[in-house]
Amino acid sequence: MIFAHEGAGPAIIAPLVGTTAQMIAEQACAAERAGADIVEWRIDFLLDAHNSLSLASLTREIVQDILSQTSIPILLTVRTAEQGGEARITPGRYRLLIAEVLDALMQVDAPADRIGLDIEYWFDGAQALAERAQEQGFTVVISHHDWIETPDPEVLYIMFTDMFEIPGTIAKLAVTAHSDDDVTSLFAVCDRIASRHKRPIIAIAMGEAGVRSRFDGWKHGSIATFATVGERSAPGQPSIAEVREYLATQT
Repeated sequence: MIFAHEGAGPAIIAPLVGTTAQMIAEQACAAERAGADIVEWRIDFLLDAHNSLSLASLTREIVQDILSQTSIPILLTVRTAEQGGEARITPGRYRLLIAEVLDALMQVDAPADRIGLDIEYWFDGAQALAERAQEQGFTVVISHHDWIETPDPEVLYIMFTDMFEIPGTIAKLAVTAHSDDDVTSLFAVCDRIASRHKRPIIAIAMGEAGVRSRFDGWKHGSIATFATVGERSAPGQPSIAEVREYLATQT
């Protein structure tokens, strides 16, 4: 479980959006120094810049670099364009890319307690990919991103429970906030989830109006937040230093 960490508050995840192996390793080291608990390697940024390169060989190289140069876990993510990422790919290509990543992780004998894999919920083969990753001992995050709005509370609740249909995974739901009321609505759903289900979740309201969710989501059951040490991967992300400073006032 990559989200286990010392202290109260959420695990802080820092996105790595570099486009070369060296940049990614340097960003990972900087994130750990700044206080990140986990780094998220956004593979789609690399794919967008070098779509002709072998993902399997790059994964082996970059994962080994991060594992050897840092002591924190890695969440590997291929974020598709439909979900707000850089990878403009078909469902078939998405499946092949995730399979390549899993093959590469097996080849480098990556320690299971330091590896997580994001799988997008929209993909019909999400459960099969999640099961394969779990067989290798990895933490699996099932994610969905709404870049338009914060849906009604009942819709949010159903989205979480639908993602719970994939056993043993962490459901991540990111919505777009247009007002602080949207954050309050998301928190209310998180509280409802916490009272009725024994499953970990990650809940984020994107955009400047949703910044409160990145600081206070853990008070409503969200186990992680995303913060930067450099370039943002989503609107509204604070810096790691800002999150650390805030958490220090809460304990």
